[in-house]
Amino acid sequence: MRSLFLPLLAGAALAGCATANAQAPAAPELGHWMVAISVANLDAETEFYKKLGFKVALDTKFGPGIPVRWLVSGDERLELLQIANSKPPATPRAKPPAHAAAQGLSQVTLSTTDIAATKAALTAQGLTPVRPMSG
Repeated sequence: MRSLFLPLLAGAALAGCATANAQAPAAPELGHWMVAISVANLDAETEFYKKLGFKVALDTKFGPGIPVRWLVSGDERLELLQIANSKPPATPRAKPPAHAAAQGLSQVTLSTTDIAATKAALTAQGLTPVRPMSG
């Protein structure tokens, strides 16, 4: 019995040391996956995001028949929801930077490797930046 007890005791001691010395797991690295936006008109919003290079990936329904559209551009995803009887914010958003004082989504930021070409492409689509873009 003694010969079996010592290896078990040693094993338990080693397991206890490993547990005591173990560090908490590191936080996972999360990338952007999706932003969901409630909209009044799914088709009108889709046309806007198409001008920014997004494409329709999926049209589906959620829960009690809520129309949902997934838009993608590279690794970026937007989920547009058209909820019946939804209402716009009671107070219109102020111009930047005061717009961030209202709770909720305040901006969607996209990146580019060529700011001048992007500015020209957006202008050709009829879009203009809120603030002047460099380049």
